[in-house]
Amino acid sequence: MPIQTLILHPMPCQLSSLAIAQEMLDTANRISGLAGGQPVFDHQTLSPDEALAQARNADLVILPGLGLATPSELQYAMAGKDFATLTQCLTALARPGVTIAGACSGCFALGAAGLLDGRVVTTTWWLAPFLKSLFPKVRLDPSQIVRRDGDLITAGAAFAQIDLMLALIEQFGGFALAEDCRRFTMADSRPSQLPYLSVATLVAGDPQLQRAEIYLRRNITRQVDLAELAEAAGLGARTFARRLAQKAAMTPTEFSQTLRVTEAIRLARTGDVPQSEIAHRVGYGDATALRRVMRKRTGQTLEHFKT
Repeated sequence: MPIQTLILHPMPCQLSSLAIAQEMLDTANRISGLAGGQPVFDHQTLSPDEALAQARNADLVILPGLGLATPSELQYAMAGKDFATLTQCLTALARPGVTIAGACSGCFALGAAGLLDGRVVTTTWWLAPFLKSLFPKVRLDPSQIVRRDGDLITAGAAFAQIDLMLALIEQFGGFALAEDCRRFTMADSRPSQLPYLSVATLVAGDPQLQRAEIYLRRNITRQVDLAELAEAAGLGARTFARRLAQKAAMTPTEFSQTLRVTEAIRLARTGDVPQSEIAHRVGYGDATALRRVMRKRTGQTLEHFKT
């Protein structure tokens, strides 16, 4: 039996994300047919009002991004009637056995519906601190493009909808079908958001954290501990850690590792620099130490990010 799939069309909505969700499911069904199989997904696109009125049963519910890029845009939308209807709809649809998938700013509706509490999730990297501030019970992992926690799957910004759909196709249709969809659509594998993440953007607007970020960049070839970073910011260690958590949703260790890892990826992409040299330039003693941190922060080795 095809997977009964509901794609929600909220207001506001990132239309590109909505179209990607529809197209990727159609692609999966077409490729399955080419191999002599049956359609994998029986999908329908409904507004939250329509979904509530029909009390539709679904195996899979997909919420595209809302097209909201800033905390102020989100705050305005979240105070409106349409957002309240969306969260009510998500709460009603989130039955046992139903997989809920959301991308980008749509993750805020999942949070408002109470579906993120205690779950490991990702979202658009620059909105991650705001998500954490609104829903403190969330276990945030913004380094990942797609994050699965049981029957909940979340994804990062805008075109991470592609990655989310490939993950869903693999879950319900198998690896071979997902791989064929990837090849037919020429969609690269992108396990991590870190190559796109800007630490400078996350701390923008906080002069003291900006000073710490600049100081770390200037001293990136050596290890810098918490006390030294806090001193560079002109803050006590506890205050620095608290401010960093509020502004960037990172611990001091994550802050340092993220800056070093993103710089390592940049160096790997800009030329044929040996890993041992890259490791030295970003403050790790050898290639093994860098490889260990890369695995921890991205799930991949540095070679994966060279192209």
